[in-house]
Amino acid sequence: MCKDLSHSVIICFLYVLMMVFLAVMPACDKETPPPPPEPEHFENVVLVYAASANNLYGNMLDDKSEMLRGLSDAVSPNCRLMLYETVPASGGKERSAVLYEAKKSGKGDYVFKAVKEYPATTFTTDPDRLAEVIRDVRDKRPSDRYGLMFWSHGGGWEPGFTDHEYPKSPVVAAGDPSEDEDRLGMAKWWGVDAGGGISDKMDIDELADALPDGCFDFIWFDCCYMSCIELAYQLRHKTRYFVAYPTEVYSPGLDYSAAIPELLKPVADLPAAAKTIYDYYTYRVSYAPAAVTIGVFDLSVIEEVAAVARRAYSGYVKPETSGLQQYTRTGVLPAYDFRQSMLASAVLAGNTLDSNNVDDVFRRFTVCKYASERDFNGRLIESEKYCGMSAHIYNPDSFTASERFYRSLDWFKAAYVE
Repeated sequence: MCKDLSHSVIICFLYVLMMVFLAVMPACDKETPPPPPEPEHFENVVLVYAASANNLYGNMLDDKSEMLRGLSDAVSPNCRLMLYETVPASGGKERSAVLYEAKKSGKGDYVFKAVKEYPATTFTTDPDRLAEVIRDVRDKRPSDRYGLMFWSHGGGWEPGFTDHEYPKSPVVAAGDPSEDEDRLGMAKWWGVDAGGGISDKMDIDELADALPDGCFDFIWFDCCYMSCIELAYQLRHKTRYFVAYPTEVYSPGLDYSAAIPELLKPVADLPAAAKTIYDYYTYRVSYAPAAVTIGVFDLSVIEEVAAVARRAYSGYVKPETSGLQQYTRTGVLPAYDFRQSMLASAVLAGNTLDSNNVDDVFRRFTVCKYASERDFNGRLIESEKYCGMSAHIYNPDSFTASERFYRSLDWFKAAYVE
């Protein structure tokens, strides 16, 4: 009898153990579901290309957190965010360059997972590195659409006079006038990548050459001063839409937590994304109202813009700058409102333009534009003088290094009649 009782107890114990195991199994599966299979093809992939090995790296850390928060509200799970960044050397760690993809972790939150590491002795501002990263993104994440966001310092069209050789010193062309030399640090270019004791920059012609034609739905510059007609025209074969700021932008830059849900839709909602930066600096930051400007432009119309400019600049007369809307601070090579300065040139040269045609072209060219009441110098931004894009006022009597470079740009060749 005792033997039978012991046998029964063992059977009962095993039965209870099996029931507990079966009850626990679904709970575990529910807490840690297997990751969904990777799609073979995506609807929209956005690459943030960050030259961040500079004094803005702290902002990069903040922006990465914002990007991940924004992903929780992304509309489509078939869209992906990629980030290439350079990390400066610090705390005994060597500088690094890594391509990441934002993906869900087992806990359900988004994290950046490394896709590929690159030799950090090639500058992020080297056009060869830019081209390589874009190839990798297209190979690893085939998609119907791609968006490209440049993150770093910026200044517009003028050259940075660097040679991308690591760790050699930057090269300034022999014979540059001394009047330019003390302003090279404020010259215009895209990106600053610091390493090996020097800083490297990328000129806009080589930036454009590194990009494949027709690849991007939009290119967005989250940098100061990059909304200029010279850069937009240089990129006319690279993207349909161009997004940038004609003035400086505060160092936090774009509020990615608000913008990412608009950008990572099957078709990015650029007007909604552009409004997020205006709203952020107008209503949300502690120092509101703050200076902010942004423009979104349709580059399929830019040849019509160039045709208007050719008529305006025929028999070119350099306009006086007094009364023109200036977008740059004192000490930076100046840039003025593109439309306003172009029309001023036309008046001085005696060129009559059809105002209805000009208005129609700019209406179709400009998807949307936003500006605060005042700029960073406290100057009033008058709405009738604000087109959302700057331009250099060409000086035909100048032969500085910058002016010589200007004559090599596609915009000069398309718009000026000499």
